[in-house]
Amino acid sequence: MILLNGFLENPVWGLPIVIYPFLSGLVAGSFVVASLSHLFGMEKFRPLAKLAAIVSFAMLILAAQAPLADALQPSRAVWELYFRDHFPYSPLGMFIIIWTLYIILMLFEMFYLFRVSNIKRAAEDSGFRGKLADFFTLGNKDLSEKAAKKDHKALMIIAALGIGLAFLFHGYVGFLFGAIKARPLWSNPLIPVLFITSAIVSGIALMGVLYVIGFSFYSDKNKVKSETVYALNKILLLVIGFDLFFDLIEWLYSVRSYAPKDLYEGWHSVFSTGGGGVLAFNYHFMQITLGLIIPGLLLISKKVRNSKVWTVIVGFLVLIGVWSMRFNTVVGAQLQAKIGQGTVLFDIPWLGYDGYITGIGLFALGIFLIFVFGYLLGWEDKPELTGNN
Repeated sequence: MILLNGFLENPVWGLPIVIYPFLSGLVAGSFVVASLSHLFGMEKFRPLAKLAAIVSFAMLILAAQAPLADALQPSRAVWELYFRDHFPYSPLGMFIIIWTLYIILMLFEMFYLFRVSNIKRAAEDSGFRGKLADFFTLGNKDLSEKAAKKDHKALMIIAALGIGLAFLFHGYVGFLFGAIKARPLWSNPLIPVLFITSAIVSGIALMGVLYVIGFSFYSDKNKVKSETVYALNKILLLVIGFDLFFDLIEWLYSVRSYAPKDLYEGWHSVFSTGGGGVLAFNYHFMQITLGLIIPGLLLISKKVRNSKVWTVIVGFLVLIGVWSMRFNTVVGAQLQAKIGQGTVLFDIPWLGYDGYITGIGLFALGIFLIFVFGYLLGWEDKPELTGNN
């Protein structure tokens, strides 16, 4: 029988902090997808470049809102994060620098990626979108072949820098958890690697879902290409294999011979099925089975990899699995009691800064940002308007 110590201890980090690494993972994963055509010349991913860039930029802005939702005084964020003398003493101070550099990099990518589209829209549209597109060109309206080559070269450099920054961005989120020695289930050098691999998995899965739905129902100029769907699912299958491998290594912490006493006991009290772990179902079924094993088995089939419907289904399964991984990491480590026996009680309220309504609002804001950026920048434009040709 598990003794609940909810009156003695309570998790400090709740739902907004779960959402934070989930969103930042989508940033890194979708940026990698956006860079495949620029840096590696994979033409099959060219139709995804604009959409992936918009999603990455929207999630990057939104990711910063999640910890602010958890803060007691979010109005002081700019002062606390940028003007207080906490760098390099605070790990979060380093993260703010990485996030700011990522914002700057994404602004450069959006400029070069949409430059030609903005020039043509400014010439064709005299309304609000046309005026905004004219502003986004920053006066650079050169449509020559030489200018197009410069745009492509700039995007290659940005993609190279961005992939490294994406790994650093989300790997550092894992480092923030792994560096906390007071929580045995966080004090794990493998967490940054797990965060990076799961981020790429989630980003690819999200792009598969948005690509199929977006180009099937919201685009009159483009249609879903089977070769793009197949290539995307093929890479997703490969990354799922890596993610499962690292999850297997993490599972070895449940074996007494491979883990210190406090880590072994914490893992069993929270995640073990035999020991009545409070998150056993969430870990073994939602994260591993539903989120990785089932999608991996499905993607082995060539028919599934070619299917638009199965791409959406597999994508949602993977996203559920990655969400469960974030929840298990953030909340699970806090359920191991520091005093007494058993596990800590954790209830998510409907209202309040750490409640379900806040979480729903954050995701709704993310969808809103994607639609706004998509409308203003024209993600559905024809391939010849990408600025890379």
